[in-house]
Amino acid sequence: MDPVDRATLARAVALLEKNSFVTMLARMVGHPINAVLASLPAVVGETVMKASKSAIQQCLKIALKPRKPRSLLAIAGNHPALVSGIAGAVGGFAGAPGILVELPITTIVMFQAITRIAAAEGEDISKPEVRLSCLEVFALSADGRGPAARESGYYAARTALAKSADEASNYVLRRSTALEAGPAVVSFVSAIAPRFGLLVSQEMAAAAIPIIGAATGSSLNVAFVQHFQNVARGHFAVRALERKYGEERVREEFELIRLAAAEKPRKLKPGEPLLGDGSK
Repeated sequence: MDPVDRATLARAVALLEKNSFVTMLARMVGHPINAVLASLPAVVGETVMKASKSAIQQCLKIALKPRKPRSLLAIAGNHPALVSGIAGAVGGFAGAPGILVELPITTIVMFQAITRIAAAEGEDISKPEVRLSCLEVFALSADGRGPAARESGYYAARTALAKSADEASNYVLRRSTALEAGPAVVSFVSAIAPRFGLLVSQEMAAAAIPIIGAATGSSLNVAFVQHFQNVARGHFAVRALERKYGEERVREEFELIRLAAAEKPRKLKPGEPLLGDGSK
């Protein structure tokens, strides 16, 4: 692989394997989000999943029936963080439940931003299969496996989605009506929604912390959008390299880079003892 392309792939690996949204949230609010997430009532999780699936379905309508964007979507395409920040500030006044109120707007904003990133990486977004691949980004976030896992979280997610994505693409290419109701398309959405819903739940957990207000709610929403933009940049950079070198070659190189990064020795902090020197 060309050194420049390998450097591009290394950046993609960093974006796709180290870009954990829950870690980002924990840094922002100074609180272990998973602990808060575990304390949320079960009914909250069910509500989040329904809202997440609905939001993905709204994006699916745009993906399958592209039309001239209205003013909000036009603004969102150029300034996704600004629009989502405003929506997050409005939702922030209502606390964690407010996130579900503005989720449809935020998700559409993110989808528009993702399609722009895809186009910038050479994807032909006029093709429905490419627009469906933009929708896949919502399910490709780092899953917390850690760098030493046998398989990258990114490729594991792509493998899990591959069958439903292919079936949905084939269905869309064969049909011209009732696309959204097609069983293959419904299955594709059902595969994405739970993964997306997990991150929505994490954002809700952060917003549920008492110190979070409207201003921080806006910051959380901006971080939410930026997270998926980073995933999209990594994903479509990988796809661009796969078009050049083939999927198998890029995947092999991806795993080599990921594992090499995991084996790099960690730098000791000042005064930190070496392992095995008898210090405690």
